[in-house]
Amino acid sequence: MNMYRLLCLLFAILCSAACLAAPPSVLVISVDGLHPAYVTDADRHGLKIPALRRLMQQGAHASGVVGVVPTVTYPSHTTLMTGVTPREHGIISNTPFDPLNVNKEGWYWYAEDIKATTLWELAAKAGLRTASVNWPVTVGDRHISFLLPEYWRASTADDLKLMRQLDRPEDLMEQMEAKLGPFIDGYTGTVESDWTRTRFAVALLRERKPQFMAVHIIALDEIEHEQGPFVAPAFATLEQLDKMIGEMVDAAVAVDPSAVVAVVSDHGFIATHTSVNLRTRFVEAGLIKLKQTPAGATVIDDWQAQLWNGAASAAVVLKDPANKEVKDRVAALLKSVAADSRNGIARILDKAELLAAGGFPSADFLVEFAPGFYLGTETRGEMLRPGVSKGTHGYLPSRPEMHASFFIRGPNIDAGRDLGVIDMRQIAPTLAAILGVRLPHKTEPALQLSQLPSPPTSSPAR
Repeated sequence: MNMYRLLCLLFAILCSAACLAAPPSVLVISVDGLHPAYVTDADRHGLKIPALRRLMQQGAHASGVVGVVPTVTYPSHTTLMTGVTPREHGIISNTPFDPLNVNKEGWYWYAEDIKATTLWELAAKAGLRTASVNWPVTVGDRHISFLLPEYWRASTADDLKLMRQLDRPEDLMEQMEAKLGPFIDGYTGTVESDWTRTRFAVALLRERKPQFMAVHIIALDEIEHEQGPFVAPAFATLEQLDKMIGEMVDAAVAVDPSAVVAVVSDHGFIATHTSVNLRTRFVEAGLIKLKQTPAGATVIDDWQAQLWNGAASAAVVLKDPANKEVKDRVAALLKSVAADSRNGIARILDKAELLAAGGFPSADFLVEFAPGFYLGTETRGEMLRPGVSKGTHGYLPSRPEMHASFFIRGPNIDAGRDLGVIDMRQIAPTLAAILGVRLPHKTEPALQLSQLPSPPTSSPAR
């Protein structure tokens, strides 16, 4: 055998070994607001969702996923990528604490705010190609090879100009839009906008072949806020999202027949009818002071205690945590309001309980509203008002209605297996094990390793 043929043979052997050692690709699809009962009880609801049904039949699923405090989108999605609580990863709610409302409704968009190790980082260090479409808290994430982040300011065409400056690599969106048409600003939550996100995700899967990719679709959450959960418009929306899921799964498997696909969500939903404008009581008690602007608007001038929005919960933050007199006044106010069941307060957690739950580390109290009630934004007038939103989340994660979803299929994952109720923190370690990387904490994966695809024999991310 001449030297050339020998080198070719050695190269083929090395390539074969590398292929055997390589982990399967992983596609994660988040369906915002998807309670598992939409899928596990699909027959009862008459739902035509073949792609989600196949995932449940061909793989494993959780009957429920206990989420984080608060059960809202951005903290939950960050836990899905880190396996730790908001207190540890730093994305405390959808929006940063803004007691004077000066942040112009800014959200936790930026990856630099995440304090914990993410799956993006581990995958990149392992030399894997990564991609993200509309996943929360990814703006500026240099560990994502192909990035179309979730971001908005005005939700107009001008937002797309900004988005084109935030993609990665810098001309990715422009190249894709030349073939697929305009992308979507990060907030629009229609079925049509999710179809656009799906087309871009499918194109990334086919053309860039990422080994770890996450996609966030949001129309179900939007319709549940507008119309409520488990109603006809929500069912119709999910049936459309199921078609999108099917297209993304087909694209992932066409590129990598051993691909693992996980469908997850961030929280469930509860139907609502009343907004509780709790700040009105804080204003009456002198804990929040208002002023009139020259234009006649009422704004917050100063505060001793302020609420941090968690949708169906509200954290109470003290300007001076050492001020016992203010803390006692707040405790008395909350106790007085909660004493009347008509005010819609289910539970008040103290600081120790909050720290144990892993949420709102800078707060001294957490108000959980009763089912049907949620935090309003008004600072004057009646505390209780008819709700504009017909459904919401943010209630404590122990409530079964708040359970999120987890469906996963792929090689060596038992078909039809019900994992029972799991902790949201178990999902990231599960995905890490499939990718052949390891998170720095000790949370157990949702699946035992014997049920997972065999990891590579070695990984540079140990």
